[in-house]
Amino acid sequence: MKSSLDTLAKLGEPPLREISDNTLQADMMKMNEILQNTPDESILNLHENKAKKIIITMKLYSNLGHVLLFVKPSLIGSVSLRMVELTMNHGLVPFSAMAFTYYSIVLVPAGNVAEGCRCGKCYCC
Repeated sequence: MKSSLDTLAKLGEPPLREISDNTLQADMMKMNEILQNTPDESILNLHENKAKKIIITMKLYSNLGHVLLFVKPSLIGSVSLRMVELTMNHGLVPFSAMAFTYYSIVLVPAGNVAEGCRCGKCYCC
C-alpha cells in the first residue's frame, strides 16, 4: 500500500481523501452529475487510451483498490473517483471497468442506489 501511494505521488497524483472528507463528497456529487448527463453509449464508446502513464496510473489505483477494500475501505471512494475521472478525461484503459465497479461500491451504501447500479451494470459488462 505504501509503495503504491509513493509511486502515485511521484506520478503527480493527489493524496487520497477519506470518505468523510467534504471535498471528496463535493467532487463525487460533480462526477455523479457528469455521469447522469452522459449517455451510456458515450461512455462505452470512449476512445481507447494508449498512454502508458495513464495505464500505469490506473493499474496502480486498481491494485491499491483491491488492498483498500480490506485494509482501509474509507479510502476506496477517493480511489474510485480518481479512476473514473481519469477514464472520463482520457479514455478507456483495461482498468476502466474496475473504476466503475469500485465507484458503484461507494455509491450504493451512500444512498445513490440508481447511480451505483448503473455504474456496476452498464460499464462493467
